[in-house]
Amino acid sequence: MQYINDDHVKIERSIQIGRYTIVLLAIVLGACLPDPLEVTGIPEVKPQIVVSTQIIPDQSLVVLLTKSFGALDASEDSDPQELLDQIAVNDALVTIAGPQRTDTLVSLGSGLYGGIVIPFENGGEYHLHVVSESLGEVSATTTVKPRIVFDTIDAELYFNGYDSLVRISYKFTDPAAKNWYMLNVQQIERSELIEDVLNPPASMRLLDDADFTSNVYGESFNVVQRDFNTGDTIAVFFSNISEDYYNFVKLRLDNRYSFTEYLSEPVNYPTNIEGGKGFFNLYVPDVRTFIVE
Repeated sequence: MQYINDDHVKIERSIQIGRYTIVLLAIVLGACLPDPLEVTGIPEVKPQIVVSTQIIPDQSLVVLLTKSFGALDASEDSDPQELLDQIAVNDALVTIAGPQRTDTLVSLGSGLYGGIVIPFENGGEYHLHVVSESLGEVSATTTVKPRIVFDTIDAELYFNGYDSLVRISYKFTDPAAKNWYMLNVQQIERSELIEDVLNPPASMRLLDDADFTSNVYGESFNVVQRDFNTGDTIAVFFSNISEDYYNFVKLRLDNRYSFTEYLSEPVNYPTNIEGGKGFFNLYVPDVRTFIVE
């Protein structure tokens, strides 16, 4: 028994010596460290204008202008509406110049500009010019893509044993020219529309016709990002988009960045906006609205 007690004492002494050694090393290393230096002269990154655009079927154009912000200024838990109120650019003059005329968009609040019916021409080139008193100028040029419509489409509730989902089934005819498509499903609620504009939802699908086996393409898929109930209203947007915008959205979907990460300074995406961020697009979607049963 005495032998065991001696070993126990030796172990306790070793532990104490180890503790003293660690403390002593910390003191010595602390004494060797220089005093912290004050860092000055780092320029503050100026926010940039971020542009998002959408044509609705009656040929009205809606432009959303926000400003980028620092990575620590918002988080994943930020409320989309509150964040939009903070970053919306409401002091801008926004014009669209096309082959026939130049239109000045009307401020609708919350960074939205539009309300003007513009006769967009397929293949026509249009120039966006934004002048903000607080953030300066940005501009961009794009070409209107031809509108492609569904041949057939249906939406219905689908219960998978755990959740109530919406199942979308559709077909369309792909023209002979090279095309890229975007399909998006949104519930018609203002809060979700705002977040969908700032951040593409998981239900967004991108299609490259290089993957098609014939000129008629169709599929069925489940919208899985939330539960749905009987009587919910959803809208399905189908758009013929440019290759550049296809690559832009694909990068966002592949990276699964949140809207706060997308608008914050450290993240860089391809853009056609001179002097800013985001993307200027002109495409007229085929929009179908359903009350799910």
